[in-house]
Amino acid sequence: MWRRFRWILLALFVAILGGATALVVVENPKLDDARSAVDTRWIPLRVALVPRYEKLDTALGAFDAAGGSERSVSRSLHVQMKAWRDAVRNGDANTQVQGANRLEAEARRLSANVFASERLRGVALLNQAIAGFAASAPGADLVKRYNASVHSYEQERESTLQRPVARLLGYDARPVFAFGT
Repeated sequence: MWRRFRWILLALFVAILGGATALVVVENPKLDDARSAVDTRWIPLRVALVPRYEKLDTALGAFDAAGGSERSVSRSLHVQMKAWRDAVRNGDANTQVQGANRLEAEARRLSANVFASERLRGVALLNQAIAGFAASAPGADLVKRYNASVHSYEQERESTLQRPVARLLGYDARPVFAFGT
């Protein structure tokens, strides 16, 4: 009895190990392709965002020159601009998207600060810089394609069979790009 139980236990262990190996071998290429599609879709969007954020930097300089340098939005935006430049230099798409999302949020705060202050609204150079930034929006098709690829990747990553493989092999979540001015 004991001998038969050990063989059954060994056979069960081999079957589970073989199934897990087959699952990794079959599902890994799907996850890799989906993640590569996200990274590929990010490249043209990032290229379109570089001049946008240069204009945001110009608007930030005008904001500081108009007396806004002591406001928290200015300090925070300076930190986020540096983080964005570092992320672009290092080439990590995930970090770049997160940085771009933070810059978009801070840009909305900057615009709100300007339009809420009568004194800042009266500074023509600042208003021109903010308008230049707002006009430099990336193409909606670029944003839509990138976000669609993220959605597709997340569906692959979170499917029942692929979830354990994704966690085991380090297929982390990818953020969508939250565009807004």
